[in-house]
Amino acid sequence: MTQSVEFTQVAKVTLLILKRYMTQYVGESEAESILRDLISQSVSRLEECPQQYPVCHELDMLGVSDYQQLTYKKYKIIFRNDVTNNRVLVMAFLRHRQSAQQLLIDFVLKHEP
Repeated sequence: MTQSVEFTQVAKVTLLILKRYMTQYVGESEAESILRDLISQSVSRLEECPQQYPVCHELDMLGVSDYQQLTYKKYKIIFRNDVTNNRVLVMAFLRHRQSAQQLLIDFVLKHEP
């Protein structure tokens, strides 16, 4: 049974950050092509079998164990598998060398009221 794949606001923001970063090195057209492939492959893989992917080790070290990680080419896709509602929530897109821990700090802890 396939699951729906949804993108959080942070996922959308991290895609824009990736696009800006990649545009510096490969140009806007190529960056958009890479991101289309990244989104397409993420959705395709997560719709079919999200449970096959491991817990995100970086976040698990902080005691946050309900986030999983799909690695595709040079990118990490952080997501939550909401089995109860038969959906996958894509939380963020990162370059493989970016820190998921730092992302958590930047988007959650620094934006708390």
